[in-house]
This record gives sequence, C-alpha cells and structure tokens, in this order.
Amino acid sequence: MLEPTSEPITVIKPSRGIAVFGLSGLWRYRELFYFLALRDIKVRYKQTVLGIAWVIINPIMQMLVWAFVFGKIAKLPSGGIPYVLITLTGTLAWNYFSEIVNNSGSSLINNSNLITKIYFPRLIIPLSVPLRALLDLVISFILFLVLMLYFKIKFSVTLFFLPVFVILATLSACGIALWVAAMSIKYRDVAKITPYFLQAAFFLTPVAYLTGIVPLKYQWIYFFNPMSGVIDGLRWCTLGLNILWPQVAIQFIIACFLFVSGIIYFRNLERTFADII
Repeated sequence: MLEPTSEPITVIKPSRGIAVFGLSGLWRYRELFYFLALRDIKVRYKQTVLGIAWVIINPIMQMLVWAFVFGKIAKLPSGGIPYVLITLTGTLAWNYFSEIVNNSGSSLINNSNLITKIYFPRLIIPLSVPLRALLDLVISFILFLVLMLYFKIKFSVTLFFLPVFVILATLSACGIALWVAAMSIKYRDVAKITPYFLQAAFFLTPVAYLTGIVPLKYQWIYFFNPMSGVIDGLRWCTLGLNILWPQVAIQFIIACFLFVSGIIYFRNLERTFADII
C-alpha cells in the first residue's frame, strides 16, 4: 500500500470558457510577441539599399499604375476626388490585409524550428505579424496625408473614425490567417494557394475603383467582402465619400466571426503542430 505524501499534486485539465482562447498565455509571453515582431521588421529590411523606404515606394508605384489604368485609360468616376487618392486608400488597406494573411498564414511553417524545440502559445507566431504590418501602414499613411495637403483636401472630424476600420481590417485578416496557418501545417498546399486566392479577391474588392460603379445586381458580393467596407470606410474618413453603414455592420459581424472561429480552430489543432510539422 502506498504511503500518503505531502508533495503537491498538479492536475491538468482542458481549458474551458474564455480560457480556451489562450489570451492569458499571450499576455504572459508578451515579450516573445514583441521580439518576433521586431525580428521580422529587422529581417525584412536588412541588407536592402533603400531600407524602410520600400514601405512608401511600394504603394506609390501601385498607386500610379492603378490611377493610370483605371483613371486615365478606363476613365472610371472618382467622385470629384483625384484618382491617385482613390487608388492610394485602397492600396494601403489591401496591402495591410494581404500582408497579414500571407505572412501570418505561412508563419508556422517558417518558424517550425521554434515550434519543435520549446513551448509557448503558438498563437503568438501568427498574431505577431499584424504589429509589423501596422507599422508599415502608419508610415505609408503619412504619405497619404501629405498628398491630401498637396491636393488641398480638407481634413474632417471623420478622420478620428479611422482606427475603427483598421480594427475591422485586422480582425478579418487575422481570422483568415489563423485558418490558413493551422491548415497549412497539415496541408502545405493551403499556404501556396493563398496568394492566388488573394489575387482573385483583389478584383472583387474596390481597391482601384469605387464601389458605386458596381452594378446593383452584383453589389451583394461586396456586402460579404469585409475589405470592401474597410476601403469604403477609409475613403469616408479621409476623402468624405459616401458609405453604406448597413454594409459595414454586416462586414463587422463577418470579421468577428472569422476572428473567433479562427482562434477556436487554431487552438483545437495547436496540440498537434509539433508532431506534424
């Protein structure tokens, strides 16, 4: 018969309730979160001639191309706003979204050496990418403000609503990225096909044109595209263009669903990552 012992006994139980999201673990390992984000920033611009200037050069080149194709050649309406500003708002929002989805989606595979060697909440890896993307967005937005001054666009109080639409874009991007990251561990094709999916989604998003030019019978597609509401919202905040608030409300619900379901799916597969990868 075993003798009773006074040593403490640790009982491991599955997480329940809100703890299943692992948010407390993210806070305990917050230093690792910042380290991964800082590492990605340094690696991205290391050994480049122009360095962080690429954050501004990239959207400028895209802005000029789309403004020439859609504004000069196709002569699409711009609501009385210089077309370069129309394309730049869409470009900044889309680059932010696509960078999170692409890089977060492949982040687990790229950091497989960490996953197999030490324990930490795996959510930290894909969720550290938006911090770097947000820094790029802020730097690029300075260029946008300069162009607003150049074209004498008046600033409005609606500019203070800008963080709302950035949050909406972040929720949507992170939700999709968590699904992609988790599935990519088992099915490597998912990470490879994601850029093609984003390329197709680009043309179904009003990046280089206004939503108003879309025929009414097709506009329901844009109601289920969370980035269309983000881009329309950015143009409303900065340029004073019209926005459909019911569309934004629907897309906010979709974004929250993508984010919550992405975390749940990621957490359910998290325990198998080290074995499969």
